[in-house]
Amino acid sequence: MLDTILLEAAALVGLLYVAAPLALQRTFRFAAHCRPNLISREEFPPEAAEQILPLVPELAAFGFEFLGCYDFGEICAHTRTIVGYFCNRSTNDFANATVSCAPGATDSYLEFSTSFSSGLTLETNNNGVLPLTPDAQGTLVLRFAETQEPRELYRLHRRLIEKHGDGACAVPETKGQEIARLVRRFENYGPRHAELGYMKLSRDRATYRATWKGAVLMAWRALLPAALLRHFLAHERMRAELHALEVRGVAAWQKA
Repeated sequence: MLDTILLEAAALVGLLYVAAPLALQRTFRFAAHCRPNLISREEFPPEAAEQILPLVPELAAFGFEFLGCYDFGEICAHTRTIVGYFCNRSTNDFANATVSCAPGATDSYLEFSTSFSSGLTLETNNNGVLPLTPDAQGTLVLRFAETQEPRELYRLHRRLIEKHGDGACAVPETKGQEIARLVRRFENYGPRHAELGYMKLSRDRATYRATWKGAVLMAWRALLPAALLRHFLAHERMRAELHALEVRGVAAWQKA
């Protein structure tokens, strides 16, 4: 009886490890270009308004100007992306509240981002969803899913700048064209993954599709036991970052 159950469980796992890459390879699409549409507060989808509008006065309290809410449409297939964008002109720090709306599910996170003259970009966010592909070269992404209070997340970002910025100057964006910074990031997603062999440009050059290599690696990273191991390693890495701040004499505001 136990042997039968184990065999059936093994067969099910094996089926998932075959079926998931097949499904991903057939369905994954990422837009090659994006044209964000600035929308008024009256046009906000309810799920986006709930996440973004309360942040406007909160971020303004510590120096962030609200630059508007942008509808990026379906950057990833079947997922509408809405972004509330902010800029602290005194520090050249940027913030984005990103809401991803898919059928039956809505995810959101807040991120603070600073680019330096050295070429480094530091991003500090509370996104609890780990990426299934490598982060961009030259970009250090630190994820603290348990830090939901915006002021605490920003204080943490500023301390991480002290640690990783090496005294380099923060790079601003042209006033009135700040959203171009986020457009470059989205439009670089497909090409850099094509270089890694994860994706390829479609024949109509409108989207990037997953290669078999990309489909297998992304799908398997999302399945057990790899998913649990990845979350454990990411959690330990963030614990190490907080510990390093404590060692440097900086209080770690968010205990893991």
